[in-house]
Amino acid sequence: MKPFKIISLALLALLVGGASPAAAKVNVVAANQDLAWVTRAVGGDQVSVDYLASSNQDAHAVEPRASQVVKLGRARMVVRIGLDLDLWFDSLISAAGNSQILRGARGYVDASRGVPLLEIPSGKLDPSQGDIHVYGNPHYMYGPSNLRTVADNVRDGLKRVDPGNGGLYDSNFNSLASRLNEALPRWKAKLAGARGKQVVTYHKSLVYFTHEFGLREIGNVEPKPGLEPTPGHVAGVARDMKASGATAILTENWRSRRFADLLARQSGGKVVVIPGGVGAEKGLDDYFSFMDACVDRVAAAL
Repeated sequence: MKPFKIISLALLALLVGGASPAAAKVNVVAANQDLAWVTRAVGGDQVSVDYLASSNQDAHAVEPRASQVVKLGRARMVVRIGLDLDLWFDSLISAAGNSQILRGARGYVDASRGVPLLEIPSGKLDPSQGDIHVYGNPHYMYGPSNLRTVADNVRDGLKRVDPGNGGLYDSNFNSLASRLNEALPRWKAKLAGARGKQVVTYHKSLVYFTHEFGLREIGNVEPKPGLEPTPGHVAGVARDMKASGATAILTENWRSRRFADLLARQSGGKVVVIPGGVGAEKGLDDYFSFMDACVDRVAAAL
C-alpha cells in the first residue's frame, strides 16, 4: 500500500461540514461491493449506501484516498470486512474524525462477527509464510451460508443507528434469509456430483466455497498467500495435478491469467474464471446471481 496522503484537517472539515443537510435515509459506507449489496438488501429504501473497494480489485491492497475520508465523515454507519483484510479501513476512519463510526460505536459494524472461521493459523507466524491472516481466512463471502450471519450483523447495526425502522430491517432480513434458504439446496444440488473432487485455486480465497460444497483444494498457484508464483512452483503444482487427477484451476476474474494459464498448459487442466464478487461482471447485480455464476462455472468444469 502506498503511504496515505494526508490532507489538511481544515480542508476535510470544510468538505464534510459543507455537505447538504442529512437526509432521512441512513448514510452507510461499506468496505466493498458485497457488503454494500447486503446493506441495501437489509436496509431497503431507508439506506443510502456507498462502498470503497470494488469487486474487481484486490481487497488486500486498497489505497486510501481523501475522497473516501469525506464519505466516512458523512456516514452514520460503516460495514467492514474485518479479520485484518481491510486494515486500510482503520486509517480512513481515524482521518474522518466521525465519532459515530469509531470501533465500538453504534455505527460500527464488523461483518465477520459470528462467522464460523476457517484456517485460523497456529504456532509461530512470520513474514516468510506470506500474507497470513492471524484471525482466520477473511474471504467468507464465498461461502453462501455465511450470508445470513453477515446480514444479521448489518441488521443489528441498522437497528442501533435507526431503531425507529427496526421492523422494516427485520422484515427485509427475513426475506433475504428465506431467499437464501431456497437457493442453498439448489446450489448444492448442482455441485453434488463434484463432492470430493480436487481443485487448485490461485489464492487462499476460495476455502469457504470449497468447504461449503465439499471440494478438495490440493494446491495454489501462489507458492504462499500473496507471493507471486514462480515457474518452478507452477511446475510442481502441475505434477501434483497430474498425479491426483485434478483438472480445474479456479481464479477470480480480476487476477492476471499468466501463471494460471501456464499451469493449465503444463497440467492439461482448465482455468475456471469466477467473479470476484457482486458487480464484478455485467449482470451480477446481487449476491444470488454472483453465486449462481460461481456454482455454474465450477459445476461445468468438474
